[in-house]
Amino acid sequence: MSKRTILISGNTSIYTMDLDLLEKLSKNWKKSKDSQIEKKIINLICNNNNRFAFPIAENCLISNGRVGFTYKDNKTYPNLFEFLAYTTNREIPIEIKNCHFGPGEIVVLRDNKGDAIGDLILSTNEIVNEIKTKFNN
Repeated sequence: MSKRTILISGNTSIYTMDLDLLEKLSKNWKKSKDSQIEKKIINLICNNNNRFAFPIAENCLISNGRVGFTYKDNKTYPNLFEFLAYTTNREIPIEIKNCHFGPGEIVVLRDNKGDAIGDLILSTNEIVNEIKTKFNN
């Protein structure tokens, strides 16, 4: 699986998996409900060698105690979010603590980008842990 380095805050970089691939697989799963595709997506998300993270754009919008992140290159991931909602038994936007994950943006209830990124990382890890727990990965 190809990985990309995404600069998310100052000099901090993290590796993210290829969400375009996950979006494509999720679209195929949505059409077919094929359990093999479902297992492949789950394994890609939960594999400890992959670091599941959302590829957020460098710039964000901060307003009224909210920090809004768009995805890098203004991409959207509607099929992946349908899959994540299905596997976590949550509705879209997926709400974890003070983070609201949607197919086109992530909104974090914080006053600054640094704190928002910290919460975003913790909440993303919680999504992965929920999937691992549900599917015993």
